[in-house]
Amino acid sequence: MSHPNIFFRTFKIVVQTGLEDFPSILYNVVYNDDRKEFNAQKGGFMNFFIVDCFAEEKYQGNELLVLKADRQISDEEQQKIAREINFSETTFILSDKQENGGYDVRIWTPNVGEVPFAGHPTLGTAHVIRNCYEDGGSETVKLNLEVGQIPVAVTEDGMIMSQNPPEFGSVVQRKEIAVVFGIGEDSIDEKYPVQWVSTGLEAVVIPLKSRKALAEIKMNRPAFERYIERHPENYCNHLFFVDMGENMLAARCMMEDFIEDPATGSANGDLAGYLLEHDYFRSQDVQYTVIQGEDMGRKSVLHIHASQNNGDWVIEVGGNCYIVAQGEWE
Repeated sequence: MSHPNIFFRTFKIVVQTGLEDFPSILYNVVYNDDRKEFNAQKGGFMNFFIVDCFAEEKYQGNELLVLKADRQISDEEQQKIAREINFSETTFILSDKQENGGYDVRIWTPNVGEVPFAGHPTLGTAHVIRNCYEDGGSETVKLNLEVGQIPVAVTEDGMIMSQNPPEFGSVVQRKEIAVVFGIGEDSIDEKYPVQWVSTGLEAVVIPLKSRKALAEIKMNRPAFERYIERHPENYCNHLFFVDMGENMLAARCMMEDFIEDPATGSANGDLAGYLLEHDYFRSQDVQYTVIQGEDMGRKSVLHIHASQNNGDWVIEVGGNCYIVAQGEWE
């Protein structure tokens, strides 16, 4: 376990075993100057954690693999690990706490490569850092991501991350979306646009009229490929939502690699900015809940707070996380 502000020295020791198959074992020996003690670990292993994010209990929400990279690890190996586990994202904690108060973290997908930001990886990685590397004492964990530093706060209702102010892009015709995702054009709510939005990782936001339409979504791969040729900026998540009443939305997120995502914090941050921009709730300070993943058997619950006042944006997405497994990765 790493501790901030404590100086460690690392030595290497080779132990000769006398065994034919394993003649020697390399250990990293860590001497803690503060505690005056040694800690030996086999060289080449990394601690890993499997975390269910935006979950109300274990085995719900969105799965995440988090690795603490206590050795050099190349981009190629990070990509291979992401493909091996094949979760929607895998994160690598690459440092102890830095001078800016954050931990250097990279996020990888199995098929698209590295991404600058993603929601459930941010939440789940902060959960691991707080509970496994900071002994559960921090009220805020900061991650140094490619998109910038993202703070994650701890509350009674779970962990909440702050996202960047939204950027708004192009609008897509309803007919195009209907063809790509196998729904009727009249299932898409004409009162609001189909629009590209980003609070760190872009998504196309699509408002629907009914829960039935949400359940009927099915991606057409050839149609999607033709659509991307016309709109290359839309090679990203597509988040569909429907208003269920009482400040509750149901959502599905279809990813660009033709996989559905059970919980998408980044896209729900995009949605929060979209809802304020188009005055969906007739308020510029809103709190609501999103249920995602039900159609694929991985129910996820995301708690959203968003506000906008004279160009000052607050986009906060939160939920609970559970560590379901941990061990050593060779």
